Amino acid sequence: MCSDAGGFHLTVSSDGATVGRFDALVELGRSHAVTTRRGFDVALAQADPGAAADALGRSLTLGGAAWLNQVHGARVIEVHSPGAAGDGDGIVTDTEAMGLVGRSADCPLVLVADKAGEAVGMFHAGWRGCAGGIAGELISRLARRFGTDASGLVACICPSAGPCCYEVGRDVYEAVLTGMGAEAARLFDRRGERLYFDMAAAIRYQLIGAGVGEENVHQGDLCTMCRNDLFPSYRLEGERAGRFGAIIAKKQPPGGQNQQAREGNN
Repeated sequence: MCSDAGGFHLTVSSDGATVGRFDALVELGRSHAVTTRRGFDVALAQADPGAAADALGRSLTLGGAAWLNQVHGARVIEVHSPGAAGDGDGIVTDTEAMGLVGRSADCPLVLVADKAGEAVGMFHAGWRGCAGGIAGELISRLARRFGTDASGLVACICPSAGPCCYEVGRDVYEAVLTGMGAEAARLFDRRGERLYFDMAAAIRYQLIGAGVGEENVHQGDLCTMCRNDLFPSYRLEGERAGRFGAIIAKKQPPGGQNQQAREGNN
């Protein structure tokens, strides 16, 4: 079993797929899943994100799923119906049983839920999204559109390329410091002449800075590069890499994911 303080763990769903869940979201009754290679078509998610999003929505017996053409930016889109939502990297809704889907092959996907039950959100954030402030943009959109209080949000950072493996160049370092300020230098680890960036820590820093309680930010502490057996990795596989997915919806369907058993050791 894989877990951390945020309660991220792998489960085997009723259809035999291995997916990740966050206890913090289960406790709120939010339908969600983080897919792996086991039982999810990572090649389809790369080639046809709409078909993959529909499949994820059906797997959670939701009323539909919305997805983005992810562009490594900071645009957040509000949706109330399923299907393609346009170009952006953040998506929010207050519509019941509407799945919000992201896909990745190293970049963090972040699932956000309002404890009061008013809205949910999802965003995709690589180094460009971190530099552009995507986390703050999504928190601000939730507040403006649905009246959510940042202190009442739970945010769960899905598995991504970790600081153990995610080597970057000086251009990334400078872009992140320009976007986040000089204090962001601590998010980089220098090993000789090489720089490694902690994207999840950058997102955590931005979420807390936007008002989310530190105790309400959770992380699925698995590196997609270390665990390429579970997750596609663009850094390792290049253009042939598939995509894993993450989905969240406002309500959990009756008889849903709480009935699923946790997977044993991988």
